[in-house]
Amino acid sequence: MIGYKLTITQKDIIQQKEFAPKECFFCVLDINNIWFTILTPEQETIILDTEYSWVLGLPEAEYVPPPYVPPF
Repeated sequence: MIGYKLTITQKDIIQQKEFAPKECFFCVLDINNIWFTILTPEQETIILDTEYSWVLGLPEAEYVPPPYVPPF
């Protein structure tokens, strides 16, 4: 899965910020401790006309999720 790579500062700026009604950023940490936000093409179109359009200029990279660890 391809996502936008974030610095910690960038993650802190956008985490859970609403960019449209019922649409917000969700940032996730990958297996290499790199922060990402993953957007659908529809979300990318919406973001173009917002104060968060800079996100679309961030480097794109492969998001590798950390291994699942059962809670018990």
